[in-house]
Amino acid sequence: MISIDFECGRCHRFEGYFKDYQAFKAQLEGKLIACPLCESTEVTRKYTGCSIQAKSSDPAKIEKQNPNLFDTIKAFNRFVRDHFENVGRDFTDMARAIHCGLDEERNIYGEASSEEVKDLLEDGISVMPLIDVEDMMN
Repeated sequence: MISIDFECGRCHRFEGYFKDYQAFKAQLEGKLIACPLCESTEVTRKYTGCSIQAKSSDPAKIEKQNPNLFDTIKAFNRFVRDHFENVGRDFTDMARAIHCGLDEERNIYGEASSEEVKDLLEDGISVMPLIDVEDMMN
């Protein structure tokens, strides 16, 4: 089961629960997701975080039972690199285009200066840096 946060055109925030991503996508495309306060079906998905769960019977792929902070950050970075689109130096422009609805909604990562990240955050575009734990550990 997945949980997704939404916001309607009147800035009402609410949460929805779905069997899986396909169920969410089908309901969103069918305009079946409605704001519980104003009943608007014009809703947008809000990204508030993620959960990483890995299942494997391969002992080489099984993570530590009690991971430390560095292990968790490495797993998060690996998940992003495996499941998000790398847009490189176009990150800032792509994030704005997706936020404004000018490009298809999808998960991306790439490069941005601290000033560009600050500008994105000031414009209400949620971003999160990937931390280079190798530098921190040495």
